[in-house]
Amino acid sequence: MMSDGINPAQSDSVQADFNVETVNYVRSEPPPYTPWDQRNVIEAPVIHQTVIIQPQLKASPIFFHCPKCNETVLTKVEYKNSKKTHMLAGFICGFTLWCMLCCLATMPYIFPLFKKTRHYCPNCNLFLGQYSKF
Repeated sequence: MMSDGINPAQSDSVQADFNVETVNYVRSEPPPYTPWDQRNVIEAPVIHQTVIIQPQLKASPIFFHCPKCNETVLTKVEYKNSKKTHMLAGFICGFTLWCMLCCLATMPYIFPLFKKTRHYCPNCNLFLGQYSKF
């Protein structure tokens, strides 16, 4: 067959029929939208909320908003010994024992710097928070 000089892909005996179908896509209309019934609308009430940003507590009295009596007051302050106060006094006592200066171990109990500060409302005596430097 090769002697004919005809390529078998181009000959009449080797042909493939391709039948191409045309596909038409038909878009249908979307369903009609129902009108919004204004009578069934319930409007949510508008809620105004006041946010009070409280200041950071300190070792001294500060102005603070009391949530119980709903007033801004100057806090009443109490100084209380904490575990850290006792640990510091023990450390000072142990460190100064060799030179007979154990009396220095009373320093954390004398100065409010080494104690925790508890803030209270002066009107209703509500505990507002505590502050500790150490």
